[in-house]
Amino acid sequence: MSDLRLEGVHHISCITGDARGNVEFYAGVLGMRLVKKTVNQDDPTVYHLFYGDEKGSAGFDLTFSSIRGRVPAGPGRA
Repeated sequence: MSDLRLEGVHHISCITGDARGNVEFYAGVLGMRLVKKTVNQDDPTVYHLFYGDEKGSAGFDLTFSSIRGRVPAGPGRA
């Protein structure tokens, strides 16, 4: 059995209920680059938003799934 080595973070995935507001904040306010907007392969009613830096640096990938009108989990807690 071999040891599993993790070298770092590949990407972070999140959810959003407001794709337009998400782009306005992450690209407009924070200055991140919207690399791609695609339809989710598993659910064509959901968009995937991909952000990165101008170089496409490894570990800088941030993705969002837009889920307007749906709640995938219960409310969070502090």
